[in-house]
Amino acid sequence: MKKSLLMIMMVLVLAWSMPAMSVAAAKAEDKSVYINGTKVKYAQAPLTENGTTLVSARETIEGLGLTFSWDGANKRIIATKDTMTLAIVLGAPTATANGVSVFLGTPAVERNGRVMVPLRFLLDSLGASMTTKGNSLLIKTTSLEKSKFYTGLPLEITNTTVKNLSTDNITVNYVEYLYLDGETYTADYSMTLNARQKGVFEHSSAKPGDYIDVDYDEYMFFGRAIQSIEVKDKETVSKGYTKADNHYLDGTFEDNMRKLYEQKVAEYKKYLKQELSKNKNIPFKIEGYNISYDVLGDPEANIKLTNLTEKTIVAFEISFSTYDAYGDKANGLFTDSNRFYGRGSNISVGMGETYTFTWSLSLYDTTSTLKNIQIDRVAYSDGTSWKKK
Repeated sequence: MKKSLLMIMMVLVLAWSMPAMSVAAAKAEDKSVYINGTKVKYAQAPLTENGTTLVSARETIEGLGLTFSWDGANKRIIATKDTMTLAIVLGAPTATANGVSVFLGTPAVERNGRVMVPLRFLLDSLGASMTTKGNSLLIKTTSLEKSKFYTGLPLEITNTTVKNLSTDNITVNYVEYLYLDGETYTADYSMTLNARQKGVFEHSSAKPGDYIDVDYDEYMFFGRAIQSIEVKDKETVSKGYTKADNHYLDGTFEDNMRKLYEQKVAEYKKYLKQELSKNKNIPFKIEGYNISYDVLGDPEANIKLTNLTEKTIVAFEISFSTYDAYGDKANGLFTDSNRFYGRGSNISVGMGETYTFTWSLSLYDTTSTLKNIQIDRVAYSDGTSWKKK
């Protein structure tokens, strides 16, 4: 496989950066949820979206015996109990259980003022079991020691920070999992925390799929895991470290990244088709322009264009009308026309990519405004072309 995942994730960055698309409304479920025999009272009923059951976060998390908190600045839910911490970011494809990145069937969403989270993530992270009886979901909790990524360490671990819950000064050792050229690598880090102190992870803002620089190489970030803590020269290894390590290294995480890519690219292609239709099927969308001036004081036209097709654009022709500060035509020096014709050649603008192209207007030196900008022709890398009718 080698570089395949690295290449497709470059496309995934584009997909993640696109404007939010409308999706089919989630279907409300006539389901009742019972936790250890007690019915959970919901203001917003459970939903099914993309085959995933979503439940109102606060009621479910508190029903499972955890403390619920909402980090509004980061649109993040943090659920804690003793040394178990879940962090769920609204709209993100992954969440963390004691700092370990876990893929979600469907991201957390907001519906009717309630944050809805995947029920399966909560149950799997806590080691809870569930059976179905008619329209009832019967959940049974267990001791946190049986949860998948339980550390047994006095730590509160989110996707960005770790807090020392003990009264001792400690050193926290943790591992980052990184991807490059078809291989998953690890990088070791440590931080020293005073009693009750919170520390920020290295690359704390990185999300699975982001690129980060480590030792002068660019890696794709998968996630991290706590390895151990040291107290007064005594090291205690996390009870969940072996499972966390296998979680990243057995190939499953990489497969999930690929599935996410396929889903996001399909959504992105659908979005581009919608935008292409809105743009009257003109391959390049004119995002805007500005006038700048070169070192000689001559005007330049800077026009921002986005490729709305799945093909790579290698050349194009563009035209626009030039006007001066008074709104009068800024005719060319050797013509009675104020219509400018420009080209872009030997370029490579891929699917969904946006570039700004610049043309000198030295022959239209009184230009301060452009009007009637239009794309006239486009050539693709596959030898086909488009021409304005």
